[in-house]
Amino acid sequence: MTLQRFTLLAALAVTPSFLAAQAAPGGTLPSPESIVARYIEAIGGRAAVEHFPSRWERGHVEIPAQGLTLSWESLSGGGRLATRSELPGFGTIRTGYDGVVAWSINPAAGPAILEGNAALQMRQSADHLSALHPDRYVASMQTIEETDCAGARCYRVRVTTPWGESYDELFDKETGLLRGGVRRQTGPQGDIEVTSEIVEYRTVAGVRLPRVTRARMLGMEMVTTVDSTDVRAIPDSALAAPPEIRALRPDQRSPGE
Repeated sequence: MTLQRFTLLAALAVTPSFLAAQAAPGGTLPSPESIVARYIEAIGGRAAVEHFPSRWERGHVEIPAQGLTLSWESLSGGGRLATRSELPGFGTIRTGYDGVVAWSINPAAGPAILEGNAALQMRQSADHLSALHPDRYVASMQTIEETDCAGARCYRVRVTTPWGESYDELFDKETGLLRGGVRRQTGPQGDIEVTSEIVEYRTVAGVRLPRVTRARMLGMEMVTTVDSTDVRAIPDSALAAPPEIRALRPDQRSPGE
């Protein structure tokens, strides 16, 4: 298994004029553009998101059904990502995106270059500014219904990506915050549907970020908690693809390797 936090992967860059249009006339569902505009304001505003710095996060994942707890850390910045998690009885799992290549390393499968949906999903997860760049990740959005999620009344927005993938995100009707979603995550075993609920937010460097997320997949529940977030510049070397991955891609090797 890989550790991949649920993040907002679909949004549109919108002008302030959308902020007043939180509901369409006649009691119809609000437009996805207005829902996302409200979400951006709810987490701190466009300026705060645009200037959000690189960060180093540490946390843990609990899997109650198996009595397991694993620790993880994540380094991210500049559209790049490197994660490490320690799974008892299995070993260290590493994943990342270095701006060109999405990759994973685990004791069972060894090093691998990710391709297709797996690589595109990893690239999205690495991008702090995904909510502000619809041209990268969104072909279309539609408000589907009003429903319940994580104990709140929410709007369900269906997203279609430029590469043809569709998934749902749910936004709190009262607060405007993202409350969860449903997406098929691509991994070594194929596509697995993951249902996520954001249980708790906290504010870091002026931006509200998920602190506790509950996810369900294959009949199993996982609770991810961010224990600490350090706002700091991340060295390029920490976000580069490791030697095992560069060995699989000659064009990515460092001089002298």
